[in-house]
Amino acid sequence: MKAYFLADDLSGALDAAAAFHHAGRRVRIVLSAIDWSASEDEVVGVTTETRNASPLVAAGIVETTIAHGRAQGARLVYKKIDSTVRGPVAAEIGALARQMPGTRILFTPANPGVGRTVRDGVLLVRGVPVHETEFARDPVSPVTESDLRRLLGDAGGPGLLVADAVSEADLSDAVARMVAAGGEWVAVGSGALARPVAALGRRRERVATMVETPPFPAGPVLLLCGSAHAGNRAQAAALARERGVPVHELRISEPSAAVASAIASLQRAGGAIVMAEDARRDSAMMLRALAEATREIVAATGANRLFVTGGETAFAISRELGFGTLEFRAELESGLSLSRASTARGPLLLAIKPGGFGTADCWVRAWDALRA
Repeated sequence: MKAYFLADDLSGALDAAAAFHHAGRRVRIVLSAIDWSASEDEVVGVTTETRNASPLVAAGIVETTIAHGRAQGARLVYKKIDSTVRGPVAAEIGALARQMPGTRILFTPANPGVGRTVRDGVLLVRGVPVHETEFARDPVSPVTESDLRRLLGDAGGPGLLVADAVSEADLSDAVARMVAAGGEWVAVGSGALARPVAALGRRRERVATMVETPPFPAGPVLLLCGSAHAGNRAQAAALARERGVPVHELRISEPSAAVASAIASLQRAGGAIVMAEDARRDSAMMLRALAEATREIVAATGANRLFVTGGETAFAISRELGFGTLEFRAELESGLSLSRASTARGPLLLAIKPGGFGTADCWVRAWDALRA
């Protein structure tokens, strides 16, 4: 049967895509919530880009997307949300329940591998209620509630099950219980919950987990960071130190300076890092500036291998460069994916990671994969 999943941003869609990829499925990510088609030989991931939308707007987009999938005879197999419940989570679950009446909903944002667990219905980040952590100070979508039942209210209706999980085994057990109970159900959670869900449809034939021979010649590598998360600066510094890749800071007041210097670095050394300035007053303006700078740099250098950190940044750049879909190719490490895009200039490799994720050397790992 045709299958698809939803995610509220692009990095989340890629996180869930990794689970289905490892289960032996081909996965295609589409960048429009309403302009996509499903097929029997792949799983389609739809990014609704509703993480920072109002509850009303988010609910409308989710309902429209599910209706579009149903019209094609496609089945929703997963709904990816942020593991710290940022965004209009209750509104999206309510929309899902309205579009799929009678379907039970398994809900847990737990991602134990990165210290995000659920105990007695309370979401914890390394043992601390999420509303008492840095996520409560998120500049766009602050988290103010840790009790998941209070967070959801009436969303999901009587068929909603909030599952505790402090380990990966707990997530697998929760999925097994839903299967054993029979009937229609759908899971809503982090990329960690996607793994046991995807394993239910595991195929004997597995697709390649790494890109061995890219179908296009080697080219310059451009690394882009729009995320304000402090860890990215340390990761970028590690890449500059270990591989000699120059860093260029993009300032809203004078973006052309970073564009010119990055072009020079790509032409001279085959690589460049463009980092959004740390002190930013208007995130939307910075996002536009970075996307436009990327287009200029790619046009001038022919860079066909990109690394982008931050889901919203990756989506903006993908749209600016004219990508309609991404073919998932590999998971380089947890949260760090590699995909293939098609452009008017030819194919392009794109590595993406969420802003707050990644090991200390993940930028180095992404660089090495893109240079291979």
